[in-house]
Amino acid sequence: IAAGTRNGRLCLMTQAGDRIKESLSFGQLSRLVMCDSGDFGVAVLGTNSLALFDNNLKTLWQSSVTGRITALAISPYGGHLSFATDSARIHVVTNEKKEVATIDTRRPMDHLSFLTEEPHLIAAAEFGQMCRYELKGREIWTEHIHNNVGDLSVSEGGKRLFLAAFNHGVQVYGLDGNQLGSYAIDGIPSRVVCSATRGRVAVLTLENRIFLLNFEGSIQWAVDISQDPPEHIAMGPLGDRLFVATSSGCLLAASWP
Repeated sequence: IAAGTRNGRLCLMTQAGDRIKESLSFGQLSRLVMCDSGDFGVAVLGTNSLALFDNNLKTLWQSSVTGRITALAISPYGGHLSFATDSARIHVVTNEKKEVATIDTRRPMDHLSFLTEEPHLIAAAEFGQMCRYELKGREIWTEHIHNNVGDLSVSEGGKRLFLAAFNHGVQVYGLDGNQLGSYAIDGIPSRVVCSATRGRVAVLTLENRIFLLNFEGSIQWAVDISQDPPEHIAMGPLGDRLFVATSSGCLLAASWP
């Protein structure tokens, strides 16, 4: 697990919560992603600075970009990273800092995710647009989204994209961009994460409730933690654990068989 705080503390931990590495050199940390293999991670420092680090939390390079960074993603094995800016542009670069593509979009993109089985990138704006691109920048498809998007999660094994669409529930799409349906839950979804296996989806609402659903939309588990509002949720790769970062600085873990 990679966890960071806004005051610059970055930790690598086991799923049991034991700290493996810790660094205090990531000041003004605002965004953080780690590749599936655990070899590389990328942090946004402030609003426009990128830092690539290895699994010892050693910074390999740092670079400032033009504009405010609005989204960040890293490929499964860490070979590529992508970031979007408020100038309606997506950049794809290698972990050696070589730019692969610059993609101009109609709207600034707020959500990015690499696919695992194909060298493609999914991008979604806060409102109005969701797209799929090749890493070289060619657009494969684009869909107009008629609701606000708080979060994007991709289950490539399940062939699904999930959007936390606030008052419109959780919107479900296929990897071809076609809408498959939606989930209605008790609350306003603001964040969504899914597992690569087991067909599980976790949803965080603005009312500080968390729901665990299957891919058919049936609720399997729910909890209200308004006493310590969640800031972020993440699911373990096997779908058997859910991690919740709260506003007090706690990292909670729930597990299922």
